[in-house]
Amino acid sequence: MKLKILISVTTFLLLATTATALNLEGRCAIKFFGESTLSDFDGQAICQPFTLKTEEAAGKAGIIRQPAVKILVGKMDTDNSSRDKKMYAMFEQESYPEIQGLFADLDPDVILQQWQATETNSGSLGFNLMIREVSQRVEATISDLIVTPEQISFVMKFPLSLASFQLEPPSVFGMIRVDDKVRVEVRVFLRKSLD
Repeated sequence: MKLKILISVTTFLLLATTATALNLEGRCAIKFFGESTLSDFDGQAICQPFTLKTEEAAGKAGIIRQPAVKILVGKMDTDNSSRDKKMYAMFEQESYPEIQGLFADLDPDVILQQWQATETNSGSLGFNLMIREVSQRVEATISDLIVTPEQISFVMKFPLSLASFQLEPPSVFGMIRVDDKVRVEVRVFLRKSLD
């Protein structure tokens, strides 16, 4: 299995460095998990489709310049309409319809090599999460890395504190209150396309 993954990564890296431009067409499925004084709950969302464009920098091909990934607050769903309305109000959806993940420049060759070098094909990836006008640094753990000649997929997991984004957790009648901590899992799919 390790040999197969190594061959897949090698194939991808060769394509990335020999092509004039490699684009990665991205999508992601998001799950979030919370607790309240009444019961635990979960929800889901999707990110807006995005394209990661590589370009040459300092004689090296394959740099992705400051990518951003956007999530529409109004598409977040906990399968409970009244809870969803409170969630949208907490995020001030009318004024701030998007949540954004903002990344520094990325070198996919280096990142994949680092993740592949571990026993479990895992690692970490840092980015800034922007909710309303508050940005916080997030360090996500990476797992379930799968690389084929056509696609890369992996899972990002991270906790977040609502209070750190100056968000007031929703409550019902002042008694049932959502906990400050939320766990987030993002399954990312990147499909290669050449210019």
